[in-house]
Amino acid sequence: MSRRARFADGIAVAGGAALLASAFLHWVRRGPGHSLRGHDLIDTVVALGDTLPGISTARLTVLWYLVPASGAVTWIVVALRGASSGAMLAIALATGAITLATVVAFARLTSIGSLGPGAWLAGAGAAIVLSAALLTRG
Repeated sequence: MSRRARFADGIAVAGGAALLASAFLHWVRRGPGHSLRGHDLIDTVVALGDTLPGISTARLTVLWYLVPASGAVTWIVVALRGASSGAMLAIALATGAITLATVVAFARLTSIGSLGPGAWLAGAGAAIVLSAALLTRG
């Protein structure tokens, strides 16, 4: 295994950890739901905020739970195939799309200024995972 591949594996694991850790941090810094996590947070934000066309409370809940789950899947793919595999690229692209959709939904329902460290860490984790998958590509 090359140094570049080992480095990509390491940063993919770090990105997965960031995605997983985002579930334990506040996604809303101030305003309604700032002290809540998980489905309680989403129920509160949706009940008091604007509505998003096509995004129900259940769909947003699923998206929110997929963010840390994609971090765990990243670890599994790194362990089984490595960050330079095609499977890692697929997971990285899916992780980026899921995280982007979730953070944008929270930003629309609250405001971008109200996003807490959990949302920012999730975005950084997704960017790190995608960087790791692209690092070993030509």
